[in-house]
Amino acid sequence: MKTYVYNLIGLLVCCGLIVLLCGTTVIHAAYDPTIDSPLEQTIDSLVKQFRPRKGLTYSDRTSFVVYDISRNKKLVSINEDRQMMAASLIKNFVMLAYFHEVKHGRLKYTDRSRYHLRKMIQVSSNVSTNYFINLIGGPSKVSRILKYNYSYFKQTKIVERIPTNGRTYRNKTSAHDLNKFYVQLWHDKLPYSHKMKVYLGLPNGDYIYKKTRIPASAKVYNKTGTVYGLVGDSGIIVMRDPKGKLRPYVFTGLIEDRSKPYGRRRISFGAWVNQRANVLRRVSEKAYGYIYKSYGGRW
Repeated sequence: MKTYVYNLIGLLVCCGLIVLLCGTTVIHAAYDPTIDSPLEQTIDSLVKQFRPRKGLTYSDRTSFVVYDISRNKKLVSINEDRQMMAASLIKNFVMLAYFHEVKHGRLKYTDRSRYHLRKMIQVSSNVSTNYFINLIGGPSKVSRILKYNYSYFKQTKIVERIPTNGRTYRNKTSAHDLNKFYVQLWHDKLPYSHKMKVYLGLPNGDYIYKKTRIPASAKVYNKTGTVYGLVGDSGIIVMRDPKGKLRPYVFTGLIEDRSKPYGRRRISFGAWVNQRANVLRRVSEKAYGYIYKSYGGRW
């Protein structure tokens, strides 16, 4: 009887330890098991180096996708289906909804629209973004256009205009949807893709190209998203391989901390953004180097 009791106690203690450990263990990144690329592990390891006091805290959640367009191959898929705050990344989808309406003759592509498109994409004007949301018919109309015509955007939701203070938290998207947007854009499968590339290719403040080792010869089409709680960037980087051939790929990186919009700011907004932007830049460098070497280059 004593032996039975001792065994039972031991079993309960072991179970308790397992529960305790599970409750305190950091959840590892969710990978796509179909991806066969060492770049995933390289990025995961790099991100861990920034925790907890080198730019990221344990409340920061990350999503990354890297897609080699030339090979039609996804190289990285880390938490890509995780729905996150969209911040200014939603402006890609507002632009898409506008051009969808232009294509079907319900709106016109005017000089005023050109002005607001440039402002919305190049300098991330919230006033210009709300101009298009209102022109289309409001947030719910924009969302319906995306839902019924571009159903492959699984996690993108537009439910609010951008507030005057710029603190937009309710619109959502994901690394999956941003990657899909740029892949479709590159292949000219979105309405007026050529015009959207013009606006996305304008010089802007980015987190995936500037202040990196990526050479100046690369061409970038991108849009950033920044709000206290989300720092992200997504776009196409067009490199030249050692033989001079263009090799486009999509890089998407999102860093979100859902506690920030409602918590005290322990550091300045600028410092908080810069820490996370630095993480995106270092990861973007790793992606560029990996892809460049895969085409026979030295990095």
